[in-house]
Amino acid sequence: MATTFSPDATAYIISRWQHQPQSVVIRTLNRTSTSLEQLLDSAGAENIDLVLTSSPMLLQHLQQHQRLANYDGAPEQSQRLVPESIRDTAVAIAVSGFGLLINRTNLEEKRLPLPTDWNDLTEARYQGALLMSSPSRSDTNHLIVESLLQQDGWQSGWGTLLSAAGNLITISSRSFGVADKVKNGLGSVGPTIDNYANLLHSDPHLIFRYFPNTSVSPTYIAITRNSHYPEEARRFIQFLLSPQGQQVLADTNTGKYPVIPLSADNPLFAQQQKLLQQSPLNYRLIMQRQRMVQKLFDTAISFRLSQLKDAWKALHGAENRLNRPLPEIRALLTTIPVTQAQSEDTQYLKQFEMRSEAEQQIMEWQLFFQHQQRKAIKELEELK
Repeated sequence: MATTFSPDATAYIISRWQHQPQSVVIRTLNRTSTSLEQLLDSAGAENIDLVLTSSPMLLQHLQQHQRLANYDGAPEQSQRLVPESIRDTAVAIAVSGFGLLINRTNLEEKRLPLPTDWNDLTEARYQGALLMSSPSRSDTNHLIVESLLQQDGWQSGWGTLLSAAGNLITISSRSFGVADKVKNGLGSVGPTIDNYANLLHSDPHLIFRYFPNTSVSPTYIAITRNSHYPEEARRFIQFLLSPQGQQVLADTNTGKYPVIPLSADNPLFAQQQKLLQQSPLNYRLIMQRQRMVQKLFDTAISFRLSQLKDAWKALHGAENRLNRPLPEIRALLTTIPVTQAQSEDTQYLKQFEMRSEAEQQIMEWQLFFQHQQRKAIKELEELK
């Protein structure tokens, strides 16, 4: 089973499955979605029977390249959570939500309050406290970013991301790396998915808070077209959708919520209901602009993080000294060179599928951000 999840997140599920009368041994291959795309597009795919992931983008790619087998007979309450474009091959077996993993002890030592949402993460007092991953490195983080962009609006969402970026310590290479670094005190807070946070629930130093309007993120499983063990693979999926399998997924050792509604007396019932009642993200739009969002995030934030942090530090210092906000300078640091209309325009987005055109656009973006930052620094210097 190829999976984008950490070994800890899958070990318990597999151990419970192997207590079943007709179980077979499952070996897992834990990789990023990009790595799995490359593997499953190559000859190495011959040894993979199942794909377990929270990335609809990975499954969309695999389905488009005829790497997945159709799956019939999944329950309706499961399939309504699956994006329409991958509903023939993918099965939703659990759901998760997004929020902030916080090292409470770390923040208390800094005499800082616990943040509750994205807006808190933009405040100057959280400088050097924030960790996150990049959409190009983590599909989970891509969905977290898209959730913000779709809920707050394109321009406002990017404004929040760029403001919060001034407080970043670093960009983590994996989404579960954010949780590990917060746990180890290498950062105070990071946006992440609940199941990585819930696996750490016994740590008294940590707390997880859902975003006030968290989007629901299903966990999907699919059988590969060339599986050597399709019957066994199907039996594993049926186990996960059975009452016993759903209970395993609801166990604190996995950190997820089942797709089949829990009983009202279950301590997970209230949060599960909130997640199941959330409006789904616009997955068609996510997949359509996936490459553009990845490249824009890295150009705007990842590749210029040091300069970005310096600019925000200077702005925060000036606002504190003058005891007033500087909205004109903030606007220079939060404006992006892509409009909402362009972000939904099929013709505009097509250029990011072609290397030379994408590189040309990225160069123009780099010049744009350099110009904006120079202008902001100049105006800050003139305030002195």
